[in-house]
Amino acid sequence: MQEQIDSNILEYLNITKGLYLILDKNSNIIFANEQACKILGVSQEKIVSMNWVDSFIPQELKSYISNVIKEIANKNMQINRYVENEVVTLDGERKFISWKNSFVEKKGEITQVICSGEDITEKREIQKYIEEKEERLKAIFDFSPLGILISDKTGKMIEANLAFLNMLGYSQDEILGKSYLDITHSDYLDLNEEYFNRLIDNEIGMYKITKRYITKNNELLWGNVTVSTIKNEFNEILYVLAIIEDITQMKTREEDIIAQRKFLHTIIDENPNIIIVKDYEGKFVLVNQAIARLYNTTTDDMIGKSDGDYNPNKDQVKHYLQSVQEIMDLDETKVVYEESTDILTGKIRYFQSIKKPITDRYGNKQLLIIANDITDIKEAQKKLKDNEEMIHHQSKMAAMGEMLENIAHQWRQPLSVITTSASSVKIHKEMGTLSDDFLDEVLDAIVKSGNHLSQTIDDFRDFFKPDKEKVRFNIKNTYKKALFLVSSKLKNREIDIIENIEDIDLYGFDNELVQVIMNLINNARDALEESSLEYKYIFIDIYKDKENNIILKICDNAGGIPVNVIGKIFEPYFTTKHKSLGTGIGLYMCEEILVKHMNGEIAVKNKEFEYEKNSFKGAEFTLKIPILEPLEN
Repeated sequence: MQEQIDSNILEYLNITKGLYLILDKNSNIIFANEQACKILGVSQEKIVSMNWVDSFIPQELKSYISNVIKEIANKNMQINRYVENEVVTLDGERKFISWKNSFVEKKGEITQVICSGEDITEKREIQKYIEEKEERLKAIFDFSPLGILISDKTGKMIEANLAFLNMLGYSQDEILGKSYLDITHSDYLDLNEEYFNRLIDNEIGMYKITKRYITKNNELLWGNVTVSTIKNEFNEILYVLAIIEDITQMKTREEDIIAQRKFLHTIIDENPNIIIVKDYEGKFVLVNQAIARLYNTTTDDMIGKSDGDYNPNKDQVKHYLQSVQEIMDLDETKVVYEESTDILTGKIRYFQSIKKPITDRYGNKQLLIIANDITDIKEAQKKLKDNEEMIHHQSKMAAMGEMLENIAHQWRQPLSVITTSASSVKIHKEMGTLSDDFLDEVLDAIVKSGNHLSQTIDDFRDFFKPDKEKVRFNIKNTYKKALFLVSSKLKNREIDIIENIEDIDLYGFDNELVQVIMNLINNARDALEESSLEYKYIFIDIYKDKENNIILKICDNAGGIPVNVIGKIFEPYFTTKHKSLGTGIGLYMCEEILVKHMNGEIAVKNKEFEYEKNSFKGAEFTLKIPILEPLEN
């Protein structure tokens, strides 16, 4: 069959770059040029024995291509247009071919179908790549989280992506035709225009700027903007491309951080306590106004310097540096007490400092120091101590006065006996009636009275001996001693003492406790003397509770303490008595002795109770004293 074709035509067809096939009406291959055989992977000799549809058309296209060839053979299909379809080479590779078909007609009947084709596989792949790339670019443009804006060389907007439209609140139609200057805040107009003009004039290839936009609702939006150009092959600018990152939240956070830092700096700077951060060499990294005032300088001046640049006291400076390095080496927080010199006044000030090792963001070790100026506190403590000593002295004087009054009561009767006896001896002698028996009787009375006076002095002298060490003593004996010392003032007052006392030993200061009991009994006596009661009582209860404490209660029936003053009676110099009768330090000293010297407690309350079928009301003082050491059996 191939011999029937003109040999010149075959030679021409073989050297062309296109694919040429001649098929019969049943799709059998009559001729295939060399290019077609090369692409299909088969020789010219072998291909003429093959059916085109069966051998080279993909399965999914076989039916369709068979019908196309039949339609051409029956003159039912236009043959002046290109069609494209895939073919399968002999080794299974797929190729995409663009065909234009014609036919050979003899005696009105089509005998052959001529197929002229071009291998467009590579073009299709390139086209597909371009389409995919365009799709990707379009997706990037449409769905990028960054705003993308395209304008012409004058700055008029041609297109904007969804992200940018959402940023500013415009629609695509609303934004088109606007200039970039229309949506730029006035503070950034000049700078933005300068950069844009330099870009259009090819002075710069791109620029970055941080600026504020004005949204459709007149709100402000911060943006990081990168602007470049799109050029043609002749390096001519076609469009201007702007990529915008919305940094409004970041800017807001940044402004918040700046505000917080400013606020924190204000707190640190206005803090009355000294706040310092030092490095290992003792140089100031951070200081506040408090330390600057102490050193009579400014905070800015102090940064990078050390205490030695301001403090003339070399010992203090040396101590500060040693303390810094020691605490940083130990890596432990410490509370220290230090002195510093006020440069302006030269006065020594006292500080309680907390020193804590810290690390900065670069990993460098530093020391945070917060120093509280306790100079006023120390001076107040000294003044308080002086006041306490004065109160103690006044208390002692008051107690001595009380004791002298009691001694006077105790001495009146013995002195009266002595003076009376001496007078009797003198009278009898003058009258010549002095007998030896009478003289002996009188002298015995004088000796007896003298001994009583001596014993009284010994008893009161023991009271004034200071207790320097805790001793073991019996609470019952202590109470009896206190009662004896005030007994002279209880006589003839018609006051009954009702006692319920246990015999208990404890460790403490005997004489100080005597003073407390005396004060409380005297207070009860004074309150009862001011009353017009028919029956006057002082109740004394002493016992041990379950927690191994001694409880001592002293209660009277004088009516109680007024509610408006009961909370003040332990304050120094507070008294309900006339100023000629009381100093207001007795109960204060009772509390001082019990709390500070004996680790005890004292409380007072008004109490209503019955005794011998009569109802009474009075003040009840309760002393609670711990038995500090285990008692021996």
